[in-house]
Amino acid sequence: MKYPTIFLLRHGQTIWNQEGRFQGRLNSPLTQKGELQAKENALKLKKYIDDFKDIKLFVSPLGRARDTALIICDELGVDKKEIIFDDRVIEFNYGVFEGKKRDDILETEEFKAREANKWLYQIKDGESYELVEKRVKEFLDDIKDEKEIIVVAHEMVNRVIRKLYCNYTTEETLKLKQPNNVILSLKNEEEKILT
Repeated sequence: MKYPTIFLLRHGQTIWNQEGRFQGRLNSPLTQKGELQAKENALKLKKYIDDFKDIKLFVSPLGRARDTALIICDELGVDKKEIIFDDRVIEFNYGVFEGKKRDDILETEEFKAREANKWLYQIKDGESYELVEKRVKEFLDDIKDEKEIIVVAHEMVNRVIRKLYCNYTTEETLKLKQPNNVILSLKNEEEKILT
């Protein structure tokens, strides 16, 4: 299926990003660096989008993505009422891992079981990548008639958007990274980093 051009952003750096904690559906505030990353990403968008009046902005409802989007709107002069908050681009639910540092859970049975089958394993009280893929596919199918959109979301859910858009394998998808200051342009089943 052909999808519109997507300018894919990750929220700015948070305190928990700095601390190496799993955030998932929990939230921690943007750091000063995270706020600056949001402003810098807005300036990058200005180089590639001529008119923001006709481009829809889809945002995860989690605080760190919302705050990033609000900063971007301020920088671009976009009406904040135009933001479309969509639960289908909310971050991967890390369940029992949320709020914990990676080093603190490496030796748990739950973590080992997930690492053994990362795509399909559903974390206790959380979800699997397979479940994320179902909701992301529904989102992409709903926006297929748009020309260009902006999405402000999270690294893990953005992995799945990239998988479906660019037809990556599961193995390729699990290796994908997106730093907080990187905007990806998804167009014609390919992606590139915007500078």
